[in-house]
Amino acid sequence: MPRGVSSHLRTFAFAVCAAALWEGCSSSSPGNPSSTITSVSVTCAAPSADAGQTDQCSANVQGAGTISTSVSWKASAGMISHTGLFTAPSTSGPVTITATSTQDSTKSDSSTVMIPPATKSGFLYRGITHTSWQPNEYNTGAGTTSQDALAATGATWAGVLVTQYQADATATTIAPDPSRTPTDAALVGAITELHNQKLKVMLKPHVDAEDGAWRGTFQPANAAAWFQSFQTFMVHYATLARDNNVEMLCFGTEYTKLSGTAFLTDWTAVISAIRNSGYTGLLSYAANATFAGDEFTSVSFWDQIDVIGLDAYFPLTNKTDPTVPQLIAAWSSNKNGENIVADVQNFANAHPGKPVIFTEIGYRSVAGTNTAPYDFTLAGAVDPTEQENCYEALYEVWSQQNTLMKGNLWWSWSVPMPTAGDTDYTPWTKPAEAVLKNWQ
Repeated sequence: MPRGVSSHLRTFAFAVCAAALWEGCSSSSPGNPSSTITSVSVTCAAPSADAGQTDQCSANVQGAGTISTSVSWKASAGMISHTGLFTAPSTSGPVTITATSTQDSTKSDSSTVMIPPATKSGFLYRGITHTSWQPNEYNTGAGTTSQDALAATGATWAGVLVTQYQADATATTIAPDPSRTPTDAALVGAITELHNQKLKVMLKPHVDAEDGAWRGTFQPANAAAWFQSFQTFMVHYATLARDNNVEMLCFGTEYTKLSGTAFLTDWTAVISAIRNSGYTGLLSYAANATFAGDEFTSVSFWDQIDVIGLDAYFPLTNKTDPTVPQLIAAWSSNKNGENIVADVQNFANAHPGKPVIFTEIGYRSVAGTNTAPYDFTLAGAVDPTEQENCYEALYEVWSQQNTLMKGNLWWSWSVPMPTAGDTDYTPWTKPAEAVLKNWQ
């Protein structure tokens, strides 16, 4: 380039820059002088995370002009990826998650994730399932009292039950019962209150039969029609879960005649429909687990979900009111001669990378509950001590296996406070509640 031309260009460039500064322009990109970051806001999916658990955080960058929405992440403890995926540290306390605009380092925001203290059980999932079979009970003063009492046990998870119905075991149509199915508003009320109490929520939609047939016997006359109705049912609750930031959806429970390979294509379609609804939380299925070769060993779609669930109603001893040591021993040699601990260990080891939890486990406050935990009609004397001892034995045994058994959601926590002489599953106001508080 001739020297004279170069000199003139430098003079022109200086004049342009001087004019731009005179007009108040900043160091924005030359092609977009009005590009400005005005704010950054940070949210994390969950308010708390146990040691080693992950929490997805996101940043919203606002500004004028053509801006960059990228941010740099920082966590005051633990680790966080460039996508905002936070991994909780082993130490308890608040962790500050900060996102800073990569375009303007003066714009940032922070959110706090609480890491609770390590617990005696060492479980990642420490929960109880909240139950109601009335349309609006969850959303009453009694419902809130119950939800707050549940949180006071030290639980970090709460299941929330909702039940719809079909006529009998061969029926193909699933629908709400206006007198027994909690309304969506009632569910949202319970979810909101439990979230306010800093618990994570597992929504647990059930299908029961109007004539009392157990869902494990369901064999619909037209399987394709049943699965279509079931898919509609589940997408409805997946959408509710999505809209209310529910952390886990347990999309099926104890369909022992339907969960095998013969219906794998149908279940794959259900799971795809749930994901297509926009629900991005954890997916679980609760398989029946009352003996070594029960449903949990043959579910065909474990590889498609996030958390493997066992409804663990294994019988223990053949004694009424056994001692805690007898109950502990029964987990390795029960009244049927089964080593349940070894059976569950082998099952979990066959599914590496998938957390295994007891989506249900429970004992009634009735004499003999340990002999048939699944029997909600078992007759016997009121015996809160046997229930208490079963709770203690569960923790004594499975806290030693917490590298493969990641926790449980007890069945169950009712809305109405139990009356004196109650023999149902709820531990509320019974000695078993103290066991919960000690271990959770």
